[in-house]
Amino acid sequence: MPVSTVDPWVQTIRLLSSALRCPDVGVGTTLTPKRRTSYGFETMSSAGRSPQVAVSLIERTTSLTVTIAWRDPTSCFYGAQIWRVTNAKVSGICALSGQRVRRGDRIFRPKCSRPAPVNARAMILESALNAIEPLRTSQI
Repeated sequence: MPVSTVDPWVQTIRLLSSALRCPDVGVGTTLTPKRRTSYGFETMSSAGRSPQVAVSLIERTTSLTVTIAWRDPTSCFYGAQIWRVTNAKVSGICALSGQRVRRGDRIFRPKCSRPAPVNARAMILESALNAIEPLRTSQI
């Protein structure tokens, strides 16, 4: 019997990479929340990143901040990351919905820290977040 000369790690990486080129997954696909979890809403998007990335809204802390769980098995995991509202300085793709983000749109971004988080350039449209979890105003 011939002995395989292919390194098992290289073979694993090739198999994982081939899964990323799935033809039925379209870039820029607009997604609705996948499911309601006890930790918030979760969605998976292939827009601008690997389809294995999962973004979950854990809590709307204030009108200007939210807590997000970001799971990317290829680069990082943030279980409770604080995101702040701002205006988009550049165009991009919403990590939650896959919608196009235009410069000037109201978005949420990961809170600045040192070192910068791996997902520092990610953005979530405020309107996409409001669609799954509207901001509640308290009446006092």
